[in-house]
Amino acid sequence: MVLIEALAAVRYPQRQQTDLVAPPYDVLSAADKAHLLKRNPHNIVAVDLPHVPPKAAGPAEAYKAAGKTLHDWISQGVLQQDTQPGLYPYQQIYRHDEITYRRRGLFCRVQLEDFGPQGTIHPHEQTFSGPKEDRLLLMRATAANLSPVFGLFDDAANDVTKTLFAAIENRPPSAIATLPTQDGADTVLSELWAVTDDAVLSAVRQLLRPKHLYIADGHHRYSTSLTYRRELSDRAGGHLPANHPANYALFVLIAMQDPGLIVLPTHRVVANLNGFSLTKFLAAAGSMLKALPMRFGKDQLADLEKKLPGYGPHAMGIYDPQAGEALVVVPTSADPLAQFPKDLHLTDKSAAWRQLDVAILQHLIFDKIVAPTFAEGKSLQWAFPHEAPEVAHLCAAGQFQAGFLLQPTALAAVRELCTAGELMPQKSTFFYPKLATGMVLNLLDKA
Repeated sequence: MVLIEALAAVRYPQRQQTDLVAPPYDVLSAADKAHLLKRNPHNIVAVDLPHVPPKAAGPAEAYKAAGKTLHDWISQGVLQQDTQPGLYPYQQIYRHDEITYRRRGLFCRVQLEDFGPQGTIHPHEQTFSGPKEDRLLLMRATAANLSPVFGLFDDAANDVTKTLFAAIENRPPSAIATLPTQDGADTVLSELWAVTDDAVLSAVRQLLRPKHLYIADGHHRYSTSLTYRRELSDRAGGHLPANHPANYALFVLIAMQDPGLIVLPTHRVVANLNGFSLTKFLAAAGSMLKALPMRFGKDQLADLEKKLPGYGPHAMGIYDPQAGEALVVVPTSADPLAQFPKDLHLTDKSAAWRQLDVAILQHLIFDKIVAPTFAEGKSLQWAFPHEAPEVAHLCAAGQFQAGFLLQPTALAAVRELCTAGELMPQKSTFFYPKLATGMVLNLLDKA
């Protein structure tokens, strides 16, 4: 049972917020932060990104300064808390492959629950520990959710979105912001409204109540909220009042069936290889993989990416930067990981998990072919580009000796595995575009 609540959000009072909000902290560099603060010193990155890079904990004084900045801004009116609790319809308009999409959802508070087989909030992939430490230090210092968890829910008729957006029909948004896409090639328009009508809030709560939520992005933030709640509960003698704001986390919820929701692949480039070539790779693969006859040049990887689904399940692109070309391979078995019954990484995995392309890439291609043939005992190292041309670009820089292009992970697989309690490998999905940070903040104590 999912329990959502309205919130009295802390927000910038300006309607135009392009210079005030930011992409998520985990895609920003020190140069990005400096650029945003040069445009406006009140940009949310001054609070949300106290330490760069945020993949590990930074110095205590950085988080203390972020907390002071947030509460100074609230007391000075740079940020203002809404006087009435509400739900916040949220729309992002963007283009991909020359198609314009309109992704709709809502900001709300979701009651926290621990992950488990009886729960209704499900993670979908494994996470790294370093970012959790950074986010926990920041949450302790600010007592706030500064950016939302991205949650999905099943809603074939789109009833939640229809109900909420009908309430703001013909109303201009109260806040707008235009941010660059992650590759910088385009922009995403974010629009926000506030709904405080009790009847609408009640209807949306009831529609979401029987749903399950699947965390698309923000696993670190959700885990941090669980830890923060536990810390407060321990200090309170083991029990927080039911209405304490730390019992909730800030979410953006979007229906899986929303026509603006797309999932893109996360590709891989690999380092620590010696003598990689397509010829040697295919020889090492033997009968486990079949190579299709077509070849793609380094400037045709975007075309390869688009065509991969047409080549069938588990078709992948293998790029050799020395030759400047890529080929397409498909496993020769319909269940290619079932042939390794003694692999301890696979013994407890379901048939559905074994059908994930990212699992096949890791445990068939990397573990059984690439590492034994080209790594010479060294550990493989990866980067995770989202755009096909970035695969060629990263390899051209010299650090990476091969690229691997994947198809997107299907939403049905995300739902099935989450519900079964199985975690996907890291970087299995890329929900495009990222949510904006700074349009809605949620205080975990009083302002």
